[in-house]
Amino acid sequence: MSSTETTPRPKSPMAKPGYLPQLSASRKFAAKPVQTKIVCTLGPATSDMKVLERMIDAGMDIVRLNFSHGEHEDHTRLFNDIRKLGEEHDNQLGIICDLQGPKIRTGKMVEPFMLNPGDVVRVTAEKIVGTKERFTITYASLAQDLQPGDLVYVNDGVVRMVVTGKDGTDVICRCEAPGVVSDRKGVNMPTANLSADLPTPKDKEDLKLIAKLNPEWVAASFVGSAQDVNQIRQFLIDQGNPDVKIISKVERPIALTNLDEIIAASDALMVARGDLGVEIPPWEVPFAQKDMIERCNKAGKPVILATQMLESMIQNSRPTRAEASDVYNGVLDGADAVMLSAETSVGAYPVEAVKYMDTIADTAAQHLPQREYAPPVDKNATRPPIPSAIGHAAHSTSLEFLALEQNLKSHATRIVVFTTTGRIARMVSKFRPSHPIVALTHSLRTARELNLVWGVRSAFVGNLQHTHLEMRIARGLQYAVTEGLVDIDDEVIVVAPSMMKNLDKDCGILMGIYKVKSVLAAMDQHHAVKL
Repeated sequence: MSSTETTPRPKSPMAKPGYLPQLSASRKFAAKPVQTKIVCTLGPATSDMKVLERMIDAGMDIVRLNFSHGEHEDHTRLFNDIRKLGEEHDNQLGIICDLQGPKIRTGKMVEPFMLNPGDVVRVTAEKIVGTKERFTITYASLAQDLQPGDLVYVNDGVVRMVVTGKDGTDVICRCEAPGVVSDRKGVNMPTANLSADLPTPKDKEDLKLIAKLNPEWVAASFVGSAQDVNQIRQFLIDQGNPDVKIISKVERPIALTNLDEIIAASDALMVARGDLGVEIPPWEVPFAQKDMIERCNKAGKPVILATQMLESMIQNSRPTRAEASDVYNGVLDGADAVMLSAETSVGAYPVEAVKYMDTIADTAAQHLPQREYAPPVDKNATRPPIPSAIGHAAHSTSLEFLALEQNLKSHATRIVVFTTTGRIARMVSKFRPSHPIVALTHSLRTARELNLVWGVRSAFVGNLQHTHLEMRIARGLQYAVTEGLVDIDDEVIVVAPSMMKNLDKDCGILMGIYKVKSVLAAMDQHHAVKL
């Protein structure tokens, strides 16, 4: 594929010719039938609005701003540019602000040096100019947290050292795997019980800005427990913003140990395979990836698969076969979204990387197996998990319609969800139904958040408020037809919350089947009678 080619998005397995009306360019973002979403990291290669416009057309759903790099002024400018660009795409282009977390690095060196197996070196938290005999690791509690036998990795795990003892503030290490040590290289200490608190001082300064910018998501790095998530959430609340959702990045063994509590405390999860692949053996990463995705799917929490997915496209115009397989298998595993990092932030082919990612993901979607598992049962629950049960019912109904479409060649179907917070849409999505999910909401924030959720094409509809449930449904379907989200000849599965007030939480979620044409005709008659 050349850099000038414009490849149309492949049809999803449920699509038929003419299934979606052709929309104007300004509506294209909201109407694309898409299942697995694409998150793109922005940087020097993608700071131009024309490039970002092409990335949206190629399949970008969410942008990621990496706060490990750049100044606050740069992030603010780019954030505002994205919001302006989003105005041309239904205002629904979601944003993730990614915190650096307690990033540990080597300090400054006199010059790079080689460590060989058997070499003994001292490391310290003191700020010194390092040599082969002694150098800095930027972690204040280094001597307190490291114990004899702990492992220390430098430069993405290339250099492996083992702690043999301590001498005051110095930690004495022996090299076990050789490599070059130089300035500002990443350090991992997978076996140590690190005491660093989240958020870090840098994170706090970044969160003050993030609370003002008001993105949809903040990604928390090196989360180890539910307490870490809760502390970040509380800090945002203290800054006056309780609305930003938290994505926990799983990067350390302790996070795998505490995975269930982290998922429960978080709004979404990121399988951050970069540091995780250093902190645990690389052959254990695939199982950890599949396990995290499955647990998030069952909880109805979005999960992003990240790191080195199309790494070769930083320099090359097409991915390797192994990279294509990685993305493909991530989709089959059940990831809600796949992420591009350096491929789009500093790569030579950012638009092409999105196109390839999008094509691979859509191809994999054609081979997703049907999900049959029933809603998970909480043995301590006093009543059934109603939102999850409704999601399973929508999935089962979707399967019935799929059989009718195949046997009777009836018109295709969509699942139309009316939602305020997005929870009902997530509960429908977790079962990976056979038909596209259209989520209609009067909350712009919810519409943007749902762009991270598998199979959901969200739409912000400002006039959905109505005291009569079926008039609300009629208004929503009228909007969806006008904007090309459903066809007037469709039969749709509608999931909506009751309009009754003071109901118990999660009660009053309704599901029905409607012929769109009949609903709109009845709506016209209703208005005619009133006139």
